[in-house]
Parts: sequence; C-alpha cells; structure tokens
Amino acid sequence: MKLLVPMNEDEYNTYIKDKTQRYALTLEENTFEVINESAFLRAEKAISGYLSNGFNTKNHEFYNVIENRKIVGYVWLKVVEENKSAFLYEIYLKEDFRSKGIGKKVMNELESLLSNREIAFFKLHVFGSNEHAINLYNNLGFHVAGINMYKELVK
Repeated sequence: MKLLVPMNEDEYNTYIKDKTQRYALTLEENTFEVINESAFLRAEKAISGYLSNGFNTKNHEFYNVIENRKIVGYVWLKVVEENKSAFLYEIYLKEDFRSKGIGKKVMNELESLLSNREIAFFKLHVFGSNEHAINLYNNLGFHVAGINMYKELVK
C-alpha cells in the first residue's frame, strides 16, 4: 500500500510552520555554539535559504505520509536528476506512529520511487543523538559519509 502522497501548497504551508518549530528545537539541542540569535530565527533562515521559492523551489518535493487515511508524517526530498542524486531533508513521523515499521516502509517506498527515476545516490543527514534513525538507516544499507564531533570545554 502506497504511503507517500504529494502535498498541495496549503499542506506545504502547514508543514513548513510545523517543520520550523521542530527544527528550532533540534537546533537548541544540537548547536554547540554560543549564538545570540534565537533558534527559531535560525531555523526560519535555514529553511527559507533552502526553499527560495517556497513550495515551487526547483527539485524539492514534499509528501504527506498517509496511514489509514490519516496524515501521520511528512517527507521533504530534493531530487537532482541530472546528478542522479537525491537528498532526504526530512522524514518525520508523529510520535504515536513511530516504532511501528512505518519509517522503514516510507524509506523503501522512497528508494523505489528514486530507483524508478534512475537516481543512483540517496543521501541524508541525521543528528548523532537520533539513535533510532541511525539504526534504521544502517539497517537499510546507508553508509556514514562524515561525522561532526564536539567537546564541551567550559561548563
């Protein structure tokens, strides 16, 4: 059963508001710098930088994850067909729908969608603290391409 359904522009607008809030929280938890700018403002700037034309930004695709006719999550994907590569900006599942195999099904559906378009490389980023996602990606055959590290010097 197909889980991914392309978003319309209204759904995208709702998604981006939610994404910005969640990304701001992630930045608060994973930014190891002293920054005077709020995490929310940094999140807004980062997202608008990636999506210069919003919903119509070239090569960016947005999907709702549908389970039992309910939106249970979202996918944000960038596909550059001339480079035969795709980058997964986000796979997000609402809390109640995690650890139920949906993430694996979504990733398999994405792989199929990309393979049908002859995309050779499927890339993503995951924060080191997201062990559940790291395990999922490892089990799906993803490989580490780089590691960011930090050390706290002043407490």
